[in-house]
Amino acid sequence: MQGQFLIAHPMLNDGYFKRAVIYVTEHNEEGSLGFVLNFKTDLFLRDLFPHIKNGNYPIFEGGPVSKNQLYYIHKLGPDLSQSISIGNDLFWGGDFFELAHLIEHGKVKHEDIRFFVGYSGWTPNQLDEELIQKAWFAHRAEPKEVLASDPKTLWGSELEKVKESYKVFSEIGFDPNLN
Repeated sequence: MQGQFLIAHPMLNDGYFKRAVIYVTEHNEEGSLGFVLNFKTDLFLRDLFPHIKNGNYPIFEGGPVSKNQLYYIHKLGPDLSQSISIGNDLFWGGDFFELAHLIEHGKVKHEDIRFFVGYSGWTPNQLDEELIQKAWFAHRAEPKEVLASDPKTLWGSELEKVKESYKVFSEIGFDPNLN
């Protein structure tokens, strides 16, 4: 499960996770953790940390847990100490002061990193149970899609990869009763 996408089922009526695409960064006996990739906020890194030069990186809402904390997924790997490998040459976390230095000196491209406030978390076996109940579709994630996907089209394009005919759900409004 780690390193995969979770795509919200079209009929998932959860107020928060409706039409979400989550990248799972941890999945073990202690639970699961991931970040919503397609809920972009109006904030940029410079809004949270004005002292960081070149902080024009968008912030995404990673989930409903710990929304007062900043998290990041990146492909900086060994260039950022304390990074945790997810697989597929992707990492999360790492020394923020080093990261700020790399950003200030133009060594981090926008397609190298994605920032989040909050995360999505599940207790042990909770995510497995939700998969059995078909609240989510799970499939392999491509590193480029994790860091550089268009949040407006991600859910539909990932849903279409699950089953081509599901693409129609992304073309209708949130509430099918209004269509």
